[in-house]
Amino acid sequence: MTASHDRTVLTGEGRRRLAERARRLREETIPALVAAMEESEDDEQDPSLQLEHDLAVNELQRLTYLLETARSADELPSDPDLVDVGDWVTIVTDDGESSRYLIVDPAEAGVDANRISSESPLARAVLGHRVSEEVEVDAPRGRYPARIAEVLRDGETPDAAG
Repeated sequence: MTASHDRTVLTGEGRRRLAERARRLREETIPALVAAMEESEDDEQDPSLQLEHDLAVNELQRLTYLLETARSADELPSDPDLVDVGDWVTIVTDDGESSRYLIVDPAEAGVDANRISSESPLARAVLGHRVSEEVEVDAPRGRYPARIAEVLRDGETPDAAG
């Protein structure tokens, strides 16, 4: 079963990093912006401070809701050969190039360079497919074939799997 889900699905590492971002916003960024706004109340207040504060508060609210409502990738039904959100997938293209990515919910896609959004062209092409299957990726630069060489669950370490 692919992750056609009605709730956000986060990997353990993604959840940890997003929670850290929320903590920094709550304990560091927002208090610093409030202090800066209070200091500038005597002078003419910089409107960009208020905007930055409002954006930080909105992001904190979004992250808090996301962390409270998101499912864990380990809660998804597990088929070790079927690509799903929270899986490391190794793709081999026609030219023999091999790449490994962790497919994640868009909410955590920007966490590091190895994570790709489940809504990206590559992830959409491989989700629900099995190891050794050939897929067609509809990328912005054009359509290309790729083979799914390996699938690992989020808890498994790609380097240890070889």
